[in-house]
Amino acid sequence: MTGRDAGTVAGRVPLAGRWARPGVRRRTTVGDVVATYLPDGYVQLEPARWFSLPDAGPVAEHPDLLDAHGHLVASIGVLLLEGPGWRLLVDAGLGPAHVPASATHASLGVMVGGGLVEHAGEIGAVDAVVVTHAHDDHVGWARAGWPGFAGLARVPHLVGAGERAPSGWGVLRDGDEVVPGVRVLATPGHTHGHVSLVVDGGAGRLLVAGDVLHSPVQVPHPGLGSCFDVDPGASARSRARVLAELAVPGTVGAVTHFADVPFGVVRDGRWVPLPDGD
Repeated sequence: MTGRDAGTVAGRVPLAGRWARPGVRRRTTVGDVVATYLPDGYVQLEPARWFSLPDAGPVAEHPDLLDAHGHLVASIGVLLLEGPGWRLLVDAGLGPAHVPASATHASLGVMVGGGLVEHAGEIGAVDAVVVTHAHDDHVGWARAGWPGFAGLARVPHLVGAGERAPSGWGVLRDGDEVVPGVRVLATPGHTHGHVSLVVDGGAGRLLVAGDVLHSPVQVPHPGLGSCFDVDPGASARSRARVLAELAVPGTVGAVTHFADVPFGVVRDGRWVPLPDGD
């Protein structure tokens, strides 16, 4: 779903504007697992440069995804996953930073972080921090030592094999079980050691995609890959693998860069956002 026909979700949650604005706190429940998206900030993506296209291409077919400056809006945030007897934090945001437009790459507009500290009390104590990959907008608070987050610097930090991560972080491989019911899905390509997570909620499952996907436009157009992919071929295979997993009945997706629609299902080749669970 990325069109103007998609005015509401489940007939009750208005979508106007959510496709092109930074994410806010959102929550969904899958069986006995609760997933909460907690925002840290956002980054603007210049569509043609981000997808290495000569022009806006397929993105032009989905104007609802573009902000007033013609950028895709990629939220930056983390997922708090809570299951029977365990709590995990997925990713570590950008941290307290404000990067001007094009300061680091021509495909990027403004990049802003720092908002996650407002949710420190909700994060509380966790069993581990799972990092999908070691890019700045996924490790920022961890590299800064988690200032303002009591105890988080001392819990295990886990990252995929092949990632360049701080010493002392644990290593995850395809098929590893992080906690009961949370399995690692190796999805290399955006980075060499990128991982996703498949979470068994009993009645349904949650798939945490990480940066296999950056925008809902990639659901109907899976051939679009990021200019930052270190291995475009592997990235395309991982994207196909994740989209196939998302097509399995009973699977909810969690994609933190998807503007203000981070939780959804894939239906008829579209991203269909879910209503909030609270």
